[in-house]
Amino acid sequence: MLVIRTKGMSKKSIILPVCLAIWFLSVASYAGDNSEIDLPGFNEIAVMPFLIGKLESSDKLMEKPLSQPIPRLLPDNFNIREEAGRVMTRLVNDALRMKYPERLIPAKIVAKVYATISSDSALDTPWKLAMRLGEELEADLIIVGTVWRFREKEVMPRTGAAPASVAFGLYLVEVSSGKRLWRGAFEGTQKILSDDVLGSLKQLKMGHGWLSADELARYGVKDIFRKFPLR
Repeated sequence: MLVIRTKGMSKKSIILPVCLAIWFLSVASYAGDNSEIDLPGFNEIAVMPFLIGKLESSDKLMEKPLSQPIPRLLPDNFNIREEAGRVMTRLVNDALRMKYPERLIPAKIVAKVYATISSDSALDTPWKLAMRLGEELEADLIIVGTVWRFREKEVMPRTGAAPASVAFGLYLVEVSSGKRLWRGAFEGTQKILSDDVLGSLKQLKMGHGWLSADELARYGVKDIFRKFPLR
């Protein structure tokens, strides 16, 4: 229990219990340095279906992460939900639809074209897939996303509840030049507030009770798009 008393009040004045059912998010997010990118002629943008695996971490940025072969993309653990890629693709499409309703290529069209492009699982890279997809769609910009952690909340026999945890990255690629224009990443895990009251009160963001992985992922997408460079 956390007891708060203000100056001049008696000991019986204010008692604020902090229950174990109150949670905060331990979050690490990264976005590119550019606050805005000037892209004349930007007409259409599309979201490539998410890849499963990690290209880089927010504290160790690679020079050319999209040039890593697809087989090198590994999830944070092998218990990642099978539908994690589909969930993340939908959430990013939803966010872009709010910002650019007339310029977002519908996800159904993207998925149909993506299923037809030629691929080589041994040699392909995220960049190569994005370029082929963008050319087929005649899109100006492609969002490449990877998700490497998508752990649902669960109850463990010995340790009790285990919180949801989500980690993913986004990359903005210009199809005409092949340039990676921007990148952002999110890693979030829900934690119990009493673990670090004084150090983590400022991170209290999502109210009370457990979050699902989908809810945490939705928060992460919203957090990333606060820093998205296009206007």
